[in-house]
Amino acid sequence: MPSDAATTEETTMRSWAVGDIRITQVLEMPVEVGVLDGLIAEATPEVVQGIGWLHPDYATAGGQTIWSLHSYVVDTGSAVVVVDTGCGNGKSAPLIPAWGKLDNPFLERLAEAGYTREQVDVVLCTHMHLDHVGWNTVDEGGRWVPTFPNARYVYVADEFAYHRGIAEEADISEDLAGAVVYEGANPDIHNQTRLVFAESIQPVVDAGLLDLVPADSVVTEGVRYVSTPGHTKSHHSVVVESLGERAFITGDFIHHPVQIAEPTWSSHGDFDRAQSAARRVEFVESAADTDLLVLGTHFAGSSAGRVVRDGGGYRFAPA
Repeated sequence: MPSDAATTEETTMRSWAVGDIRITQVLEMPVEVGVLDGLIAEATPEVVQGIGWLHPDYATAGGQTIWSLHSYVVDTGSAVVVVDTGCGNGKSAPLIPAWGKLDNPFLERLAEAGYTREQVDVVLCTHMHLDHVGWNTVDEGGRWVPTFPNARYVYVADEFAYHRGIAEEADISEDLAGAVVYEGANPDIHNQTRLVFAESIQPVVDAGLLDLVPADSVVTEGVRYVSTPGHTKSHHSVVVESLGERAFITGDFIHHPVQIAEPTWSSHGDFDRAQSAARRVEFVESAADTDLLVLGTHFAGSSAGRVVRDGGGYRFAPA
């Protein structure tokens, strides 16, 4: 599977061929180093420094993890699919204030990649956290409207129902023990979920662009959801398949490449850390030394690569 690179003023825009399908990364923004320190508790600077292959793309020389916010455009030839839509501009983010009220040229970068808002046929989200659905909508005259007016927004029904329940203030519990509290943050995750639903999801519902599908559904030819629960109750990653080649878009099933070296390490943001760890162990073992192209939704630098065995463990080899 060859990869191409076209340099823009802001970043390197990368794309990869998976059979007849092309996947292109569109940057929203790099994450400021330090903002996500502690999200994976075991990934201390001392430990990260000991995993040499993480530097320089995925960790600083001092051992701080490096992250990115970006989307993937999957062009099957018959459909243009956007997977996860970042934080969006002008959105409310009391949980992570650094990601609120942004003004990023994401749509301009999408155009540089060769796609207009009107050309997008399908929008998928791996889950409904604030940094995965933000560009679902844009502010037009003080009103949130769908960014991609000709697209169907396809969500896994159980994921949608859970977040709608919070938005409607249903009695839904969530284990936040040991959660990272960001500088200046309001740690009320349910309040954040209600804001996300109001700004980035409900306008899509109101516009009649919503399609709900069961777990593990085929979305369009060559693109399907695959259940990877743990980060959220019904988190799904995305599998792309063409001419015998496959790619796997992680969402937050794998937050950072350090979790390929140490798949039992879970994020403080995970709904069920034990479940996410167990599924990640299974995935890394099954993906190791295969041709599966893994595309990390928050991987900085070379965000796509393969899992390879490394002594008694694993590492991520950029494609």
